[in-house]
Amino acid sequence: MMTRLKISENEVEELKRQNADQPKVAFSLGLTDSGLIGPFNTAITLKFSKVITNFGQVYSPTTGLFTAPVRGAYYFSFTTLDNRSNAWRRVFLYHNDKRVLYSYNYSANSAESVSNSLVLQLEKGDVVYLVLPASSSVYDDTDDHTFFNGFLLFPL
Repeated sequence: MMTRLKISENEVEELKRQNADQPKVAFSLGLTDSGLIGPFNTAITLKFSKVITNFGQVYSPTTGLFTAPVRGAYYFSFTTLDNRSNAWRRVFLYHNDKRVLYSYNYSANSAESVSNSLVLQLEKGDVVYLVLPASSSVYDDTDDHTFFNGFLLFPL
């Protein structure tokens, strides 16, 4: 019995060491408290200024870029709200300079949101960001209608 207890204790300690060595990467962001952003004549990178969490300091509110600190599988999700009527709601998710996700809808009469999520394999230094295309807009206020989340599932 004592031998099994000692083996279990050693396994727990090894798991603690392995967990301590894993990078801590997660962020959750709100866009702004300012209301309507856009529409613009050209596409813009959305810069989420309301940092709720930013474990590992992987998201830059200044640039709007998430930068992968390690090679791994990452999960990203977002929701954007547009409160205009008779408007397309569009947002793109980019991995480096490549558009990998395009989410949109059209609403004739009311405010609606667009949401999506995906898992990406990233290399250390890769960037992920959201782009608001020309003629689109998003809305956010203190209720955080427009947000962006991401985290490392596991290193590769």
